[in-house]
Amino acid sequence: MKSSNRFLIGFGIGLAILVLLTIGLVIFNGNQVTTYPENTPEGVVQRFLQAMQAGDYPKAFGYTQVEENGKPLTYKEMMPYPVRPSGYPASSWRATLGKTTTTGNTSTVDVIVDTLQPQGPFGNPVNSQSVFFILTNINGTWYITMRPPYWFY
Repeated sequence: MKSSNRFLIGFGIGLAILVLLTIGLVIFNGNQVTTYPENTPEGVVQRFLQAMQAGDYPKAFGYTQVEENGKPLTYKEMMPYPVRPSGYPASSWRATLGKTTTTGNTSTVDVIVDTLQPQGPFGNPVNSQSVFFILTNINGTWYITMRPPYWFY
């Protein structure tokens, strides 16, 4: 056998092993999401967003304690439009938790929200925006205390 043939066979075997290793890593490590403890600001925001994406609006409301004009908002006041805009299924957005800043009983969690908005063959289909959630620790439990943005639900 010629040395060039042996080289090509060795190169092909090495490439096949590399492809199999890559596939194995993607399958076994692919979509692992860090679950934060429920009693942390990150955990509250994570569970709120998961509930919103699942369409479980009453559960999402349970993570909030928002007051306006000195009175707590009811479910109907807080979430008057718990319906996604036409053409945006639940899977059309994802959130990535960013930096958390905690001072005493107040915490701010930055979140990067990527929304899929197809824009033809030359447009960028992903729109990334940074939003923040303000939380307050009330009697040992963290609650979202600022009305969250609605545009990505």
